[in-house]
Amino acid sequence: MESDYLSRKAEEVAETNLVVLDESATVGYAAKVMKNNAVSSVLVSRDGSKQPIGIVTERDMLYRVLADNVGPFKATLGEVMSSPLVTVDGTTSVLDAVILMRKKGIRRLPITKEGAIVGILTLRSVVGNAFGKNIELADLELPEKITEFKILCPYCQSRFDNKEDLSKHIDRLHLGSGLLEGDLRQW
Repeated sequence: MESDYLSRKAEEVAETNLVVLDESATVGYAAKVMKNNAVSSVLVSRDGSKQPIGIVTERDMLYRVLADNVGPFKATLGEVMSSPLVTVDGTTSVLDAVILMRKKGIRRLPITKEGAIVGILTLRSVVGNAFGKNIELADLELPEKITEFKILCPYCQSRFDNKEDLSKHIDRLHLGSGLLEGDLRQW
């Protein structure tokens, strides 16, 4: 594991293509904007302000709108957003940011600089930037030797005896397929 990569500032790794929409925008409109801007989330503001108060992700749209049979052109971002935002300062290390994301159960972490959001850190941006640096996703928060318990996949909760097997599993099933969901088996 390259500790210098994990100690990099989160703002250096974060995605910087940000989209901010008003809370009155419909989920359907937001989905079109997300597609056109190649982003997986939108920040949500209130009353034309550029200061975000929440976030809506692809997963929110799927689970809070489509799965609940709510019309995407009836539901507003304000109705489905996650709020308040959990943010970190851009000087936070990549490792500390990922650990916070795992503790909070979130997949996107807005990064701030002088009070303004300058990017969004995602597990995909962390892993994508780590490629070529020989960093295994399991190294982000697991100790070197694990003997007392099984290791759980953070995406599907499958259990593994060691972090090397977990890393191979994530590479093969979750990242290799282009999805961070997929293998839903639990052992």
